[in-house]
Amino acid sequence: MSFLQALRKLVLGETWTLPVGIGVAVGVAAGLRVLVGAGGWWADAGGLVLLVGLVGALIAALPWRG
Repeated sequence: MSFLQALRKLVLGETWTLPVGIGVAVGVAAGLRVLVGAGGWWADAGGLVLLVGLVGALIAALPWRG
């Protein structure tokens, strides 16, 4: 195993799902903030929007047990 492969595995783990999901959640939250502005409903619910996205990313990264 090369050094870069070992470093990637150490930083990102076995899956890319969680890091990509976190990036998407943060990107969507940032995009929504730009679209609706920093005030208004975003000031009250922006954190909740980000939390829902992050929880969704975590659920998507968990292994399927069925």
